[in-house]
Amino acid sequence: MPVFSYTGVKDNRKVRGIIESFSKSDAIQKLKSEGIIIIKISETSKKTLTSKNGSNQQASKNQIPLDILSRLKNIQNSVSLFSRISLRDIEVFSRQISSLLKAGMSLTDSLDTVAKQTKKLNFKQLIMSISEDIKGGKSFSQALGEHKNIFPEIYIGMVKSGETSGDLDKVMEDLGEYLERQIAIRSKVSSAMIYPIFVVGVMGIVLWVLLTFVVPKISQLLQDVGRSLPIYTKVLILFSKIVSTSLPYLIIMFSALFFFRKKILSIPKVRYYFDLMRLKFPIYSKIHLLGETYRIFSTLSTLTKAGVPLVKAIETAENITSNIHLKKVLKEAREYTIEGKNMSERLAESEFFPPMIANMVAVGERSGELEKMFSNIAHTLSSELETFVAGVTSLIEPILIVSIGGMIFLIMLSVIVPILEINKSIM
Repeated sequence: MPVFSYTGVKDNRKVRGIIESFSKSDAIQKLKSEGIIIIKISETSKKTLTSKNGSNQQASKNQIPLDILSRLKNIQNSVSLFSRISLRDIEVFSRQISSLLKAGMSLTDSLDTVAKQTKKLNFKQLIMSISEDIKGGKSFSQALGEHKNIFPEIYIGMVKSGETSGDLDKVMEDLGEYLERQIAIRSKVSSAMIYPIFVVGVMGIVLWVLLTFVVPKISQLLQDVGRSLPIYTKVLILFSKIVSTSLPYLIIMFSALFFFRKKILSIPKVRYYFDLMRLKFPIYSKIHLLGETYRIFSTLSTLTKAGVPLVKAIETAENITSNIHLKKVLKEAREYTIEGKNMSERLAESEFFPPMIANMVAVGERSGELEKMFSNIAHTLSSELETFVAGVTSLIEPILIVSIGGMIFLIMLSVIVPILEINKSIM
């Protein structure tokens, strides 16, 4: 008699098993009469039955109720729904679409395939929405344009260029590479700043503990003795009182600045001086300028390579730049280009762009290989940023260690010297 293996649901529990019956339909009727809702059923051999019998019995002991599985799935979906769509997600998406298009799949089929493979629920829904827009008659760039808060302007512009040229698969690959480079640069800049911030934070906590809890108790002891204190000890005690009384207000002030930073930086005057400080502050200014100029010329290289007109490419680079002073230079460079002048002329007049960049752009303009020169500039800036970050990181570490040690030494000296003098006078 034929043997059938089945998977089904009974009393909100997933069940698996085997049943002997004359036919598949007869097996289904028997299972239904037992209250089992069939999910899957197929004929199997008795040899397979013997090998699977033990594992099926073990599996039936470990069955998880469907309502629990459903709750776990809902929790996972909720977390996925509110997780942020990162630049890395868009980079992977670009590479996947490029690979599928090169394999001969249509754009909508490619989007549907990527959506099925995407684990982030909000990104999955976004991709499905884009696919539906395209099926409804919109172009890919128009569908992406409905989500400008997710896809950067350069992304939408390059996709539009790829649609026009018929090289969408190549453009998507270029976008993946472009985003990968942007992520790498951001990582380098972040790594240069995280370590010093962490060390300074630890130093601040140590000093706060010393000045708030240790110094006041010792200073009270010294004052009770009635001896005159050295001037540096008096300064330390005064500083300790200021820190202990003003710290709550400082915490409130810095917390307010952090939470309302976007609102504050939207004030034109504040933004003007903040961005100017980012271009003038020692060490940080070079990291900031190298990072921003790399983004500018990497964008120009990618766009001109994709066939985007130079004026439009400069406008896009202007929009992705976070510093308003660099935006102003790029805007004027774009106006120079519209008027028939060379972009390099405006860059040479700027105090923020290094002369090397203006010279390289001028060479590209004269040779007619501006696209290649933009790529060379981006590569040069990337290498320079990496070298500078490595040098700064290796230099900052010993400086911070010496600074922390020196400050703690001065605090302890200001406290210990008076105590030693008191002990000496008693003896």
